[in-house]
Amino acid sequence: MNQKDSTKPLILARDRSRAASDLDANALLIAEFEYIAQTAFQATEDRSRATTLYLVTTGSLIAAILSTQVEQLQATDTYWSFAILFCGLSFFSLLTLLQLARLRIAWLSSVAAMNHIKQFYIEHSQQPDLERAFLWNVRTLPTASKPWSVASLLMLQVALLGGLSAGAAIIFFGLANQLQAWWWSGASVIGGSFFFIQIGLYYALLRRNEGTKEQTNQRTKEQRRKS
Repeated sequence: MNQKDSTKPLILARDRSRAASDLDANALLIAEFEYIAQTAFQATEDRSRATTLYLVTTGSLIAAILSTQVEQLQATDTYWSFAILFCGLSFFSLLTLLQLARLRIAWLSSVAAMNHIKQFYIEHSQQPDLERAFLWNVRTLPTASKPWSVASLLMLQVALLGGLSAGAAIIFFGLANQLQAWWWSGASVIGGSFFFIQIGLYYALLRRNEGTKEQTNQRTKEQRRKS
């Protein structure tokens, strides 16, 4: 084996190290940050679309009822049809609320990932006051179940319409069966119960995600301490 052949591995290793050094970590982090920002924006857009779809569906059904003639509205078959439609609308409100919960969690996950990248830059930056430039960081990230947020208000809007739909289904069910004694009180109880059940389910899902997130953060901190 001549000297020229023995120097080839050294040249290849040197080229590889030079190519690795040419990789810009900042470009990778910027691309990752922009992608995460896009996912956060998409979660907000999907939340608006899901709420709008439910509102349009509810408004269309109410418009159909108002446009029905009085003679047709007093028919038993019409009562049954509206009872079934409002039951379906109540179930649709529950699905919409679950979507809002998942989209809220997805948005918070994206924001947490963005803050993680910002924290990395803060820890490795030569500017000691860089953290002051960011209002949102890992410690100031809003909670998933923050009251009076846009997500919470949209949830209340959907839950309210879902409760009214459940109550309307009971009313039309009573009209279809010619029950005049209990269906108004039954509609109030079932509609109100369904309203609060949806709210409880929404916040239960968000708080469960907060608990899982805290456990993950604790495990990450323990692993960093051990390393």
